[in-house]
Amino acid sequence: MIAEGLHAPTGSAARIAAVLSEEALIVLVAFGACGLLVLGTLELLWPTRPRHPVRRAAPPHQPRPHRQSALARHTRERGRGAYVRRPVEGPPSSPPALAPAPLPTAEPLPAPQPLEAVAPAPVVTETPAAVGDDGSVVEACFALYQAQRYDDVVGLAAHALGTDAGGRRPADAQETAALWSVLALARQALGADADALAALEAAIAAAPVGDRAIYERQLASLAESVAQGLLAEADRHTGPDSEECLTTIRSAVTWLERGVAAAPNDAGLADLAVAAQARLWPAWERTVMALVQRQEYRAARRLLRDALADPRFPPGRDASFRELFSGTFSGEIGQLTAQAIRSMQEARESDALASLQRAEALLGTLNEDVLPPTRRQEVDRRLWWGYNKLGVRRVEAGEHEEALEPLFHALDYDVGPERRQETVALLVRALEGVVDARSLTIRELAEAGDGEAAIVQCDKLWSRLRSATEMGLRQDDLAATFARVQRLFETLGRPRH
Repeated sequence: MIAEGLHAPTGSAARIAAVLSEEALIVLVAFGACGLLVLGTLELLWPTRPRHPVRRAAPPHQPRPHRQSALARHTRERGRGAYVRRPVEGPPSSPPALAPAPLPTAEPLPAPQPLEAVAPAPVVTETPAAVGDDGSVVEACFALYQAQRYDDVVGLAAHALGTDAGGRRPADAQETAALWSVLALARQALGADADALAALEAAIAAAPVGDRAIYERQLASLAESVAQGLLAEADRHTGPDSEECLTTIRSAVTWLERGVAAAPNDAGLADLAVAAQARLWPAWERTVMALVQRQEYRAARRLLRDALADPRFPPGRDASFRELFSGTFSGEIGQLTAQAIRSMQEARESDALASLQRAEALLGTLNEDVLPPTRRQEVDRRLWWGYNKLGVRRVEAGEHEEALEPLFHALDYDVGPERRQETVALLVRALEGVVDARSLTIRELAEAGDGEAAIVQCDKLWSRLRSATEMGLRQDDLAATFARVQRLFETLGRPRH
């Protein structure tokens, strides 16, 4: 009991102390919140910094120094020439206007002044010719070129190079070469690339030996530029198998060859020339095949002859190009025989015979090595069929005399024994019809008392049969026909032996 009494007061005191500590903490937090509220109110009433700070003035802008043009530097360098690259087409554009630099706020701002448009300085590279300030014709042409007055450059330069220009002739070989060079640039700017090339060749010929390499590089640059434009044009061409596209690629190859000849050590130019050559021959073959498909055989043969005669022609394509070449002949002969068939169907037999004769004449112009045996057999069959068909029509129409010519033409072709025998049978029928018709005329002459005229006609008939044996028919084929004519002679009292 005594122990419990001693411990009871001690526990009550601890509980009282804990309660007092909590109340003190709450009071302290409340005082802190009141202090913050008071500070916020004071900040609203009397702020410590302005709401809108004043911007500091930027330091004055220092303009960049203006670069001197290349032309100004060039004109001060006496004794050195100028090679001007081709300028961009169109009027010089003005640079965008720049805003005036800000000034300190303490000074009044001046009113902005508009900037003047400044033409871009032309790009100038060196050549060995002199362009001085002494009124030389090179300097005059150079200035005209800078002003894009290309026609005036051509007129003045051509006049100075060809005739007395009133004291403005080139002073020496260096200046002459430089004038040719500027003339080439003006011609190129006018789109006359071939004339520009001729001018550069003249510059190379006129320049001193030590200066020629520069003009040769200029020529190579021109050739590369023109060739790249032509190859790009070929890529854009709507007809990649057209003759116009092929002509464009051929022109590009020719330009590159001129450039490589002028600058043989230019590896890039040489690679471009090889690539253009690789494009040339497939384009050539495509164009020929397109012409053959359109039955333009003469144009196809013209291109094939050009290709086979070209010293650059790759040997690996020889077989395919010669096959195309022979195919143009068989194709044209087939075209002519087809025309003959249409003419026969439309009862225009004279036109049919004319088409067959043209085909036969074309075949006669060929060498033996132009058409391989298989092609030759195909052509022979076509011609035989056309002539034989025309003979059939005329025999069936009773036109025996008219049937002889196409049938004898058909007999000339080696088309096998069966086809040959078909033609022989038709010829025998036609000759029998001729004998029948002439026998009637001979008897009429004899009955009229004109025996001599009848004998003359009978002799002609006999000669006609003999010539038939010389043109391919055998004597046995015409044995019955000869016997009929022999009996006709006997009726006239003049037996034929």
